[in-house]
Amino acid sequence: MDWFKRFRKYKGPARKLRTRSDADDTLQVELAEFAPPVIPFLGLVSYLKLELYTQSSRAVVAAPSLEAKSALAEVAAQALEKQQLFAAELERRGEDPHRAMEPFTVLIDRYLERIAADDWHQHVLSVYLVSGLFDGFFASLAGGIKDPFMAESIVELRDNTGRDRLKRLLAEEIANTPRLANLLALWGRRLVGDTLLVARGVLTLSEHRPFHEGEMEPVFTELIADHIRRMDSLGLTA
Repeated sequence: MDWFKRFRKYKGPARKLRTRSDADDTLQVELAEFAPPVIPFLGLVSYLKLELYTQSSRAVVAAPSLEAKSALAEVAAQALEKQQLFAAELERRGEDPHRAMEPFTVLIDRYLERIAADDWHQHVLSVYLVSGLFDGFFASLAGGIKDPFMAESIVELRDNTGRDRLKRLLAEEIANTPRLANLLALWGRRLVGDTLLVARGVLTLSEHRPFHEGEMEPVFTELIADHIRRMDSLGLTA
């Protein structure tokens, strides 16, 4: 599923749902049409954040320096903080967070098995890119859920504080070991395909209208663009 070459020539969605002047607003409107019900949304994001916390924590153990350990520990702490926010919101609504997360464990666990890496640098790049792709995806979906908590959700999901520090760490590692560039570029291209397959599965939860296979490229255009920008900022070719 190599969308990158096609995307660099891609002029925009073939299907225009609504007109907005701002690119980010356009993205939110398009993905918002496939927004799931609020409880599945909270359960899925909560479980994903829990797993991102786990993956970040594993990277801390193998980190080669105190600086790397500190950066990854911050990312792990922020993932856990966000997970607890979504879990607390489920509890506030009278829902058991574990029950709300349970339907999505197989989907996310199988995905994490597919992108598992023995190499520490690949693992860290996964944390950086996957968290960015999914946060952008769920922030956009949240725009289609009519619920007061969604405004806070979007702010939390779009907070890049820990990711920015992780980006600096990766950039330094690549600068110190140039041979990593090709390895990580290939890994980044692999990651996005698997990640967007999971995102496609989430769109089938929509309570607004069905998702059709032919809509993948128009709907995911800006997410792919964000991924390419992250890769480019590290000097990696997407």
